[in-house]
Amino acid sequence: MSIISLKALPAVLPISFLLIISACAHKPTTYVGLADEGTSFVKTVSSKGLDCEKVSIESTSRDFSVLDLKKTTFDEASICEATLPKDAAIVRSGSGEITIPKNPRRIVIMGDTGCRLKNQNGKGPIQKCEDEKEWPFSRLVRAVEKENADLIIHVGDYHYREACTDPVKCKPYEGTLGYGFKPWEADFLRPAEILLNQKPFIFVRGNHEDCKRAYEGFNKLLSPVGEQTCVEDQGTRYTSFGNFLIVNFDNATVDDKPLDSKSAAFKSLQDRYKKMIETLKARPETEVWLITHRPIWGLAPSWSGPGVAPVNINMEAVVRATPLPSKVKMVFAGHIHSFQIAQGNHPPELIIGESGTSLDIYDEATRKVIPPGYTVFPSDHGYALLERDASGKWIAAIKSFDGATDFVCKVSEIGIPCDTIK
Repeated sequence: MSIISLKALPAVLPISFLLIISACAHKPTTYVGLADEGTSFVKTVSSKGLDCEKVSIESTSRDFSVLDLKKTTFDEASICEATLPKDAAIVRSGSGEITIPKNPRRIVIMGDTGCRLKNQNGKGPIQKCEDEKEWPFSRLVRAVEKENADLIIHVGDYHYREACTDPVKCKPYEGTLGYGFKPWEADFLRPAEILLNQKPFIFVRGNHEDCKRAYEGFNKLLSPVGEQTCVEDQGTRYTSFGNFLIVNFDNATVDDKPLDSKSAAFKSLQDRYKKMIETLKARPETEVWLITHRPIWGLAPSWSGPGVAPVNINMEAVVRATPLPSKVKMVFAGHIHSFQIAQGNHPPELIIGESGTSLDIYDEATRKVIPPGYTVFPSDHGYALLERDASGKWIAAIKSFDGATDFVCKVSEIGIPCDTIK
């Protein structure tokens, strides 16, 4: 391959040429995913064929050490990965520095971030991915960077560039469609890069990453080391921060439509849920957050006219039969493309599925039939910032994609209404 001298180039270069140079010069992205103790991970993603970037660890019990990264591939990308030592405090690489929090006090939660291009038989939205007003995920990422959070939780659905059939609207995205690395890079890795390089994440699997869709990218990019094959139900992950526990319960493959209570699918869900409850009761932590993709209590606009439909009826059924223990203080989910709060005789559930993809619209007629116990906020792309106050309670700031605070929610104990202040 010939070497191009930059001095010999004209003063004004074609945009396409500049994009080629930028793509060739793009440095590796190194990030941390928190899961169970012993399965949290560090991954570096770079162009295929490049050597692994050196990643060093500062731990609580010893000086710096260099991780032994193992290489795998995903289409035209190289992925170097290693399990994070349990006493890791700081992860350093050429991409940046990531601090592992002992007691996170500022947590950002986002979900359903990808650019929706799937359009079948001329139906369904096609977002303009290059327009930051229509797909504002990059703007949201820049706003979140300023929050200086200790931890970022993504409640699933990273990948939306499955297919696009409109001959005109879809033409700009021909190279980033399907389930390979390029769609993943365009939909999540590239726009989220500044956060991935700086903050630890907890990654929840969404239904867009199930075994019929973008599972390969999720397994290779966002799952613990060694999880290369797709399973219908990933094991529940328990990420502990002293007395504070975040439980990642995978329900990506749980059907939104009611299941027969005697079916194998329902029994599998019930058994996994009961096992999680037994584990929670036996664990020492007294403050627990449950994070999932599909909500336990949530409302989506009805397809058949004004009205709302519950999502996910099967999750609600298993929780009704075996209630969450009192140590579960909050539940977080995505899947519905809006911001909602569900309250009742259960922990407050915050649904945050409006961080980039096309929004669910609740018109005036639909809002009139929303039942008591549910608050569906005005449609807007955004995220949530959870912060502990001086008394140790969590305050939820609901923010737009540019970081402006839309609402403040004082999330308290079970049964106490959420106080919203615009």
